[in-house]
Amino acid sequence: MTWMRIAGAEEVEHVSEMKEIIIDNESLVLFHLQEGYYVTSNICTHRKQYLTEGSMDGGSVNCPRHGGKFDIKTGEPLAGPCFAPLQTFQVDIRNKEIWIDF
Repeated sequence: MTWMRIAGAEEVEHVSEMKEIIIDNESLVLFHLQEGYYVTSNICTHRKQYLTEGSMDGGSVNCPRHGGKFDIKTGEPLAGPCFAPLQTFQVDIRNKEIWIDF
């Protein structure tokens, strides 16, 4: 894997914000939680719905299609019909820039 800059911290400066990031034609989502920044794949593992079209609820993201829910920090499913976890990426903050190990 390689470290890549994906955004400036000001692009998701408010807690509970999320933003779609595209890298090599792969859709990821950058989340800003109280504890920091997290990145997961942006596609629900149940029916390929963009999670950025859903909503955040504390430390989880809700899929708008069938109501599945995932833990933002771990990618683990929290509610069916989702059973497979999201891919997660290690995040590092460098001089107010957000980098991931992609």
